[in-house]
Amino acid sequence: MSDNRRTKPRISRDERRRNWQLFMQDVRYNLRNSSFQSKVVAFGKLLILLFILIGIPIIMAVTMKDSLLSTEYWASLPDRLGDHKILSFIILTLLQTAQIVISVLPGEPIQLAASYLYGLWGGYAICILGSTFGIIITYHLAKFLGSDALRIVFGEDKIHDLVHKLNSPKAYTIIFLLYLIPLVPKDLVSYVAGISDIRLRPFVIVATLGRSPVLLGNLLIGQYLRDQNYVGVAITVLIFAVLLFLCWKFKDVIMAKISSFEEEYDKK
Repeated sequence: MSDNRRTKPRISRDERRRNWQLFMQDVRYNLRNSSFQSKVVAFGKLLILLFILIGIPIIMAVTMKDSLLSTEYWASLPDRLGDHKILSFIILTLLQTAQIVISVLPGEPIQLAASYLYGLWGGYAICILGSTFGIIITYHLAKFLGSDALRIVFGEDKIHDLVHKLNSPKAYTIIFLLYLIPLVPKDLVSYVAGISDIRLRPFVIVATLGRSPVLLGNLLIGQYLRDQNYVGVAITVLIFAVLLFLCWKFKDVIMAKISSFEEEYDKK
């Protein structure tokens, strides 16, 4: 296979602008030929998505800037939750769910707090439970909102590319790699899964398997901090740093490999 086949050609700015203009023409055409009720429903769905992804983070940033935007707040989270174990389990699970639905929220402090309080496997249970709830919510939310709302908010090219990946016969391999490898974009995957042909149950299973190695690493750091095992923390952080460097260095190769699965599908 030649190098041109291995890597996906970059889309120029003019092509993106042209694709966006064609997409907006389709949107305007659909609006002109839709009933008033359909227009209201479509506009309402778009507002719901914008509120979840943009409105809620802005509200949280304004009303909770002294907590959620403070590094001291996140650093002291385990200590403040430590006196209420049952309530803390629920709070951390809900925070992990919210982090999947509203991807701008940081996930690492939640994971560190979970393992600090409940150990490696207790923290893993919290994070996987919360992540599963988050995936289920985003999956069904995307089905309810439809592809048009997602395309307007996230962009035609990005949504089309992800839908194409998730509709290919290698979809589960692609999902596993997207969740497994750090620095590979994955924020939209659970949303796009809802408008693809992929089924929810296998998607949750594969996503869980893919996210588990990095998640267990973060949880291990939290447990080491609780046990004051700073050598373990240093070794784990060093391993993570090496993995992140390798992922950054070979990110284009990884994405090209993922794209090659699509090319095999297109050839067939």
